[in-house]
Amino acid sequence: MKSFVGCAFVLMLSFVNVCFANETQSNWHLTLIKTIDGFDVPECTLYDPATDVVYVSNIETKDAGYWVYDNKGFISKLDPNGQIINLRWQSGDTEKLGAPKGMCVFKGKLYVADITKLWIFSPDKPPQVVTIPDANNLNDVAEDGKTIYISDTIGAKIYRMIDPEDPNKSFAVTSAPTSINGLTFFKGKMFGVSWKLHEIYELDGNGKDEPKPFGLAEHFTTLDGIEILDDGTFIVSDFNGNKISAVGPDRKTVYTLATLKSPADIGLDRKRNLVFVPQFLTNQVAIFQLEHHK
Repeated sequence: MKSFVGCAFVLMLSFVNVCFANETQSNWHLTLIKTIDGFDVPECTLYDPATDVVYVSNIETKDAGYWVYDNKGFISKLDPNGQIINLRWQSGDTEKLGAPKGMCVFKGKLYVADITKLWIFSPDKPPQVVTIPDANNLNDVAEDGKTIYISDTIGAKIYRMIDPEDPNKSFAVTSAPTSINGLTFFKGKMFGVSWKLHEIYELDGNGKDEPKPFGLAEHFTTLDGIEILDDGTFIVSDFNGNKISAVGPDRKTVYTLATLKSPADIGLDRKRNLVFVPQFLTNQVAIFQLEHHK
């Protein structure tokens, strides 16, 4: 641990309000547990069940350099209770992180999107950095059990790693909706959200089928992160809408779970039913308890 910044756990029930949209009332509920301070433009939270830790990507910028290689980015490591294990767990080695965003864990390795590069952190090796040709603004990373996929927001593309054993080989490229952002998989299917189109899509990572929109754009402003619960409920973060929303398994029913400022790429601990929300503009991470009420 290179440096430690103490953080206060602050109950902010007056700042983060749980509410419901007019469309329907959800069986799922979010209750704020705590809000953790001390981050620097946190963009993504990721829970890894294999190691029982939470990773947080930090862009670290004071002048809105969200897509700038300034060698200041870093990855934090927390425990599921929100205790910071190492604020600056990773910042790179001979090469430094620039503006890290989406992450996923695949076969024990942490993959991190960083503008035009993909970082691979292994438990027993120095970090590997792969530059993806023609990439513009790499944003999120997801895995399907076989390989990984990376969204390119500006390029409106999704990259698929052809050979995870040799990441330097070429990537397959699939067209995606404009300003594609968060990605995830559920029961073998890929889903993603668009920032500018404020829509949720079912996607084909192989590019054979056209993206299938849910037709819910009127409910959102700028979608960032996406997770899917075991019953098929979609949880999405609306950055400029300042809310966390749920979409029922029917892909039609929409309700607001919580309101909070600038929620980015959310993480989910299925074992404890916890939702981790990086608050991009407030330099905080909020932890919510996810409950199901019949």
